[in-house]
Amino acid sequence: MLEKLRNAFQILTRDADVERALKEVQRALISADVDVATVAELVKEIRSAEVPKGVPKSRYVMKLLYDRLVNILGGSGRPFPVVPQRILLIGLYGSGKTTTAAKLGHWLQKRGLDVLLVAADTHRPGAHEQLEQLAEKAGLKFFGIKGEKDPVKIVEEALKKKADVYIVDTAGRTSLDGELVKEVQEIKRTLLPEKTLLVVPADMGQAAGREAERFAREVGIDGVIVTKMDGSGKGGGALSACAKASVPVYFIGTGEHIRDFELFDANRFISRLLGVPDVEKLAEMAEEAEIDIEDILEGEYDINKFYAQIAATRKMGPIEKVLSTLGIQSVPKELAKLTEEKFKKYDAIYKSMTKYERAHPEVLQEPSRIRRIAKGSGTSEEDVRAFIRDFKRSEKLMKKFRKKSSLKRFEKMLASGRFPGAFR
Repeated sequence: MLEKLRNAFQILTRDADVERALKEVQRALISADVDVATVAELVKEIRSAEVPKGVPKSRYVMKLLYDRLVNILGGSGRPFPVVPQRILLIGLYGSGKTTTAAKLGHWLQKRGLDVLLVAADTHRPGAHEQLEQLAEKAGLKFFGIKGEKDPVKIVEEALKKKADVYIVDTAGRTSLDGELVKEVQEIKRTLLPEKTLLVVPADMGQAAGREAERFAREVGIDGVIVTKMDGSGKGGGALSACAKASVPVYFIGTGEHIRDFELFDANRFISRLLGVPDVEKLAEMAEEAEIDIEDILEGEYDINKFYAQIAATRKMGPIEKVLSTLGIQSVPKELAKLTEEKFKKYDAIYKSMTKYERAHPEVLQEPSRIRRIAKGSGTSEEDVRAFIRDFKRSEKLMKKFRKKSSLKRFEKMLASGRFPGAFR
C-alpha cells in the first residue's frame, strides 16, 4: 500500500496527472483491504472538489488527498501516558501479544519507567519461556509461575513485586468465546488495569475493526496495537477499520526487533509517504540510542559525520528505516547493505585515516593514501575505495535531505495560508 500511495503522490508532483494519481490511490487502498465504500467516497469527493482560484489543481488535490487519508487512518495519534500503570494485553492466537508485551515494555523503560512483564498465558506451550527470554533480551524484569494453571493467581503474586508498570500477557483463543471472556474479566477484576489493549495483526485487514468492536463490547478495551505492519499489505485496512469503529490505535509494530515499535499518528504516517521528514520520530530514535542527531546533520558533511552516521545507524536500526524517517525513500542498495562485517572494516578504515583526511575527503583520491589506509586497517585497497564510494552516496543523500524540495513546496503552501490545517 505504502509504495502505491507514494507513487500516486509522485504522479501529482511530477506529472500533475490527477486522474492517474486517483486510480493509483484507489488500487492502493482497495488492495490494502480498506472498505470499498470508503474508497469510492474519497475518490468522488476529490473529483468533485472545487479548486480555489489561482491554485494548481494537482497541488490542491495533493492537499485534499493528504487530509482525507489522514482522516481515514484515524487522524492525529493519541499520546500514550508515560506514568506508573497496569496494562493488560488481550487478543486472539497469533496476534503477537507476547512480543508486543516486550516491545511496549522496552518503549516505556526507555522513557524512565521500571517495567515488569507478567506471563499470565497459561494455555500456550512455551509462552512463559518466550516472554522470559524477551524480557532478558530487552533488559526488563519478568514474573511468572511455571506450571501454574490459574492466571489470576499469577497476577496476584506479580502485583506483590515492586515496579512502576505491570504489563500482563494473557492467553489467546481462535475466537472470542465465553471461556476467553470469562478469563479476561477475572484477570481485570484482580489487575484493575489503567489500560486494556487489544493486539491485532495487520493481516486481519477490515476484520480488525469488527474484532475491536466485539472485544470492546464483551470485555472493554481502551485501544488497539496493530502488529506485523511490515509484513502485510492489509495494514491500511486494519488501521482504517479501527478508526471507523472509533477505537484508537496507540501503537504499530513495524518489524521483528524490540525497537520496531512506534506510536501511531496518521499525520506522521502519511507525511513520510510524501518525503516530509518525521523530525519527531527521528528525535525519538536518536534519544533511545543516546545520539546527538543535530550534530550529525548540521555543518559540513565529511568523513567524521559519515562515521558518526554509521555508528548511529548501528544503534538506531536499519539504514533504510533511519533514512525513511528523514523522508528519503529510495536508498541505494549498496548503502543499505552495511552489514556488521562491513561495519567492522569501516571502523578500522576510519581509524587508519588522519584527522586531515577525515575533514578533507577529496584528498582520498590519491592512490598512496588509499594504499596506506588499507595497510594500516588490515583491509584491501578495494575495501577503502568501497568506503569512499559509500561516503559519496551518503553525502548525496544528505544534500537531498537538506534541500528537501518537496518539503519546501509544502512549507510555501502552508505559508500562503491557502491550506490551513495541513501537517499539524
